[in-house]
Amino acid sequence: QERDGLESETANLQGELESIKSNLTSSSDQLGALTLERDDLAKSSEDLTSDIVFAKNELVSAEGKNEQLTQAFEERLKQIRTLESDLCTMKGENGVLAEDKDRVQQERDGLESETANLQGELESIKS
Repeated sequence: QERDGLESETANLQGELESIKSNLTSSSDQLGALTLERDDLAKSSEDLTSDIVFAKNELVSAEGKNEQLTQAFEERLKQIRTLESDLCTMKGENGVLAEDKDRVQQERDGLESETANLQGELESIKS
């Protein structure tokens, strides 16, 4: 009877051992799958890091170009404002010149009229 008990216990222990071996195999398979998943995630992480570095470099480049364009725009704006100021000055000078022209024309007309009068007087003195 003791032998039957030992055989039964041995059979139970062998069953537990097989169960443990099966669980170990299953755990090993899961570990392999998790290792592959970890490696895939690490690769994805590397790819994302590379993409982020590339995007940051593109952003820095774009910011540099934006700064250059902003400076060029500001310079052009200064030039436009200077030209507008020059144009206003020229318009003012043109107005003054027009007034001077009108004044000189009036003086000329007056002198021509006076000359005509003097010539008329000279003619009458001669005759």
